Formats: sequence, structure tokens, C-alpha cells
Amino acid sequence: MIKTEYLRRPVAKLSLAAILLMLSICIPACIDLHSWQKDEGMIWNTMWHATYYGDSDMIADAIDSLIKVEQSISVFDHNSLISKINKSSHGPVDRHLTKVYNMAKAVSHASNGMFDPTVSPLIEAWGFGENRTPTNDTALVKSLLPIVGIDKTYIQDGILHKESPDMKFNFSALAKGYGVDVAAQALRDRGCTNLMLEIGGEIVCFGNNPEGHKWRILIETPDRDFLKEAFGSDKMPTFRDPLIIELSDEALATSGNYRNYHISNGETFGHTISPRTGMPVKSDILSASVVAPTCMEADAMATACMALGSEEGMALLLEKGLPGAFILYSGDVLLNQKMSERIATK
Repeated sequence: MIKTEYLRRPVAKLSLAAILLMLSICIPACIDLHSWQKDEGMIWNTMWHATYYGDSDMIADAIDSLIKVEQSISVFDHNSLISKINKSSHGPVDRHLTKVYNMAKAVSHASNGMFDPTVSPLIEAWGFGENRTPTNDTALVKSLLPIVGIDKTYIQDGILHKESPDMKFNFSALAKGYGVDVAAQALRDRGCTNLMLEIGGEIVCFGNNPEGHKWRILIETPDRDFLKEAFGSDKMPTFRDPLIIELSDEALATSGNYRNYHISNGETFGHTISPRTGMPVKSDILSASVVAPTCMEADAMATACMALGSEEGMALLLEKGLPGAFILYSGDVLLNQKMSERIATK
């Protein structure tokens, strides 16, 4: 915890009443009652961590804001707005759902359709939704393709419409990122100017760290258990140096199939599903990390890169001017110039 020290100076002789009056006026205005805080907990079945400069009760506002996001866009809350829309051909939206929908549509267009939140039926078919049993029924997968495609949906006059009532949204690929943005803004609204907030690997940083420098963030490397199962213990790729980047007033998100995958008939496949084929994507990327002005955009773009592969993914980041780092199945680390500029040197 950082403590503020105050310089004491000689004071002219005044009556006790005058001194007390001056103190009563000065103390609320002159003394910064904020201090460095560290908090953590569970939300959305994952851990969150926060380091910030402010009042200890500020974090309650951030958590309250996350609950409102959940009630809007979470497919795991059966009473959320999106869950109700998934059971119908249309339904009302709020500001949270509208922002997430608009970002999803923009990234879908930018990635030539490889990012699409309407792949929810395919996600479930492959065992990554509430139904955790992966299917080998190719005919079933193909039958679901006609109800996939965000361009078959639109928002008009506060109502989200779907071409078919069987279409389902799953915004998990950018929901955590959006939640981090909303929670960070709740802290900003309380006057917080220095913050690192992380939910399940998605991060927003603004201002400086307790040492007065940019925040230093370690990019997560793939899980060793996944690597052993995918490659065998004697063929695992190795990752030489940890990636530590410096951030301020930016967001970082990482997407990786090593977090959520299945093994069937000796084959490992991840949760990134192609909206074009309905099949799990065979990408050369183990994980994609993207820096963007908002965590929602970083989250969506990282998932899009996973679906596109390293060549098309880097081309997309170049087009959008976003820093990116890919960890490849080969064990190589691929950085674009903007991400290289953020690597901590000492």
C-alpha cells in the first residue's frame, strides 16, 4: 500500500478556534483518502483480479455492473435478454446487447464471416455448450449451417430480429471483454485513474502501476496438459522467452483452443468452429493475443484471428492497426510491429 506523506510548515499564531475552523475546511479538500487496493473473486465461473488506486468500496460498483451485463448477454442465464431471444424470432435489446451485437457484426464482416456469434448451435453440437457430448454426426452439422450467419439478423427500433427462430446467439467470444470494459468504466466513474482489471485473462489497463510506470502484463502460454495430449510428451513445442508487454489506456485479450478442447478418436479439436463449414477450425495458432482500445474489440479480434490462421489473422490486424502476438503450434511466436513496440525490455 502506498502512503502519501505531507510536508509540515510553520503556521502563524492563530486562536485555537481559527485553527480548528481552517482544519475543518481543509481536511476534506486537501487530503487524498485514496490508496492502492487489490481485490479478487469469482464471476462467470472464472477468477477476476483488480489492482487500482481509489476507495476500497469502488469495486462493488464494478461487480454490480457485471451482473447487469450478465442479465443482458449471458447464454448461461436462462432469463437474460439474449436467452429469451434465442427462444423466439425476435426480442427487445438494451444498450449492452446492442453494443455487443454491433461489435460482433463489425468483426464478422472484417473477418469475412469467420467470426460469428450465431454459431451457437454448432458449438453445442460439438460439445462446447451446455451439451458437453461432441457429435460425430456430420449430417447434423451440415443441417445446422442454414441457421448460422449474423447477416440473417438485424436490430430495428430496439428489437433484434432473426431470419429463423431456430437461430441462436452465443456472445462468449466477446462477452468477457465487454464485461471488463463495463466494470473498468464503473471504476472510472468513481474517480479511479489507475487500474489493472482482469477477468479470465481479458485485461483493461489505464493510468500507471503502483511504481508509476506502465502496467506490465505477461501473455499466457499454452497449458502443458493440453500440449502433452495434443503432441505427446516427447514432441511438445517449447516457448523460449515469456512475452511481457507494457500497457496503459489499452486492453489485452487472449484466445486459445488449449483452454477449451475435446479429444475424440485420438484427435484433438478446439472450440473455435468455422461458420463456413460447421467443423472445428484447423489453425496453426495455439493462442492469439490482441491489444485494442476496448477489451471487447480485443476479445473478438483474438477469436477471429484464431479462426483465420496466422497469415490471414496478421493481415486483419495490419488492416485494423492493432498489435498482435500469435503462439503457433510449431512453438514459434509471431509478433507484428505494433506488438513488438510494446514488449518490455527491462
